[in-house]
Amino acid sequence: MKLKVIACRVFEPELDIILKSVESSDSVTIDWLPLRAHDRPDDLRIEIQTLVSSAVDVDAVILAYGLCGNATTGIRAGSVPLFIPKAHDCSQILLGSRVAHARFFSDNPSRGWTSKGYMESEDQSFRDGEAIMDWDLKSLVEHYGEENAKFVWDSLHASDSVDDAILYFLDVPETSDPQVLSRAHEKAVERGKKLETVPATLELLFRLLGGRGGDEILQVAPGTKIRPSWDENVMTSGAE
Repeated sequence: MKLKVIACRVFEPELDIILKSVESSDSVTIDWLPLRAHDRPDDLRIEIQTLVSSAVDVDAVILAYGLCGNATTGIRAGSVPLFIPKAHDCSQILLGSRVAHARFFSDNPSRGWTSKGYMESEDQSFRDGEAIMDWDLKSLVEHYGEENAKFVWDSLHASDSVDDAILYFLDVPETSDPQVLSRAHEKAVERGKKLETVPATLELLFRLLGGRGGDEILQVAPGTKIRPSWDENVMTSGAE
């Protein structure tokens, strides 16, 4: 198969590993988009749609994104199927499932975190919560209910500036690097905090590029659009 991948650079360490192990019969091209592009979701949506629409001579398009501040809402698949994780953001993708994501954020939905991809960025070492979103809290409450809406809002606005003594490193074993962990520890100490590692996984990204199956991968049929599902599935697709 010929695959076109459109990915945020936060996943570059993980996708580099996966791309070396996908079936040799798959021909993969990848377009990297910068970290923090989700801070301007309208602009990111336009950029992703341009890349999706320009995909030619491929069998499928892969988006290594979640809803990401609503940036992927409204993306329309072109002439081939499009695949995307059913995830709110990159932390859920790195943690591998909605269950692991809910477990990690259950005590503090705003907890600050980082990963190897973030640490390799010169501009932003830790995930913050300054992204501009198309949804306000009132809209989330209308769809999710007050308690669930607050959880979604806080997890999408994770920040290392919250009153939390710990910063978390989502550590994927296959990309783990002692030097990166050491730098993350230094950054945490600079903020007067302690660094704690959290097990992360390639599982969801591997399924996205490999079999593209499972209930946490959305297949968007040609000509249909991604849209939020307002439930635990995060997103769905349809004609409008």
